[in-house]
Amino acid sequence: MIKRKHLLNAAAILFIIFECVMFCLIHFTKIDNDINLRYASIIAAAVFAWLTLLIEVVTAGSEGERIADILLNKRNGNCIRIAMLFTLLADYFMVALPTANNLAGVSVFLGTQLFVFFHIILNDESKKSRMANIICRLALTPIAVLVAFLILGSGANAMAIISVVYYANLLTNAIFAHRIGKGGIMLTVGLVLFALCDVNVGLQGLASIYSNGLDEGSLLYLLTNTSVDMIWVFYVPSQTLIPLSILYFEKSEKPKAAVK
Repeated sequence: MIKRKHLLNAAAILFIIFECVMFCLIHFTKIDNDINLRYASIIAAAVFAWLTLLIEVVTAGSEGERIADILLNKRNGNCIRIAMLFTLLADYFMVALPTANNLAGVSVFLGTQLFVFFHIILNDESKKSRMANIICRLALTPIAVLVAFLILGSGANAMAIISVVYYANLLTNAIFAHRIGKGGIMLTVGLVLFALCDVNVGLQGLASIYSNGLDEGSLLYLLTNTSVDMIWVFYVPSQTLIPLSILYFEKSEKPKAAVK
């Protein structure tokens, strides 16, 4: 009988190999339609996240567990799996569509971060840490919105507001994810890379605004005119690490033998 651990390890290895291949193809080949490669990378991340649940369900009997206990287990990564579906949908709006719908994409990405938040809260065993997480989130979000209005004034549109709310939740998740053990550390690194990806998205936006008068020796020009796409340098590994963190939240407790 093949054990669950062996199946999960095999799936993880294949997933990592695929993402490494996609990373190389995206950055180091001359492919005209590399948008398909980028979206394939995100599809693989979502598929892997849900494949781990399928493996758990299929092997439930041999592991002495009930399928219902796995499906209803709030701490085994199901929130991350839902978050990956939100990510897949967000990237459809921002990557796969012929004309990107950035407002829809960022709005859905906010849903991604909210489910990551649920995952962190459910797996953080410290009541104080959970409370600090909620307080930090509730404080940082309105501050971010206020800063957006102070900087942009009347130009603070829906896109700007959703973006700062999203980023406030992303940063809060990155701060508190390490609280949930080994899987949390991997999740933290993935979220930090996610944040760095978004920083580069913002830099690209600034570069497009000032494209006419941008000095080629300026830091902004150098950061946005590299030989590789810095957005995807950070994004592909982030979307590899986040679903991989699920493996650490697999339910490991075995049912106790019935007392005769």
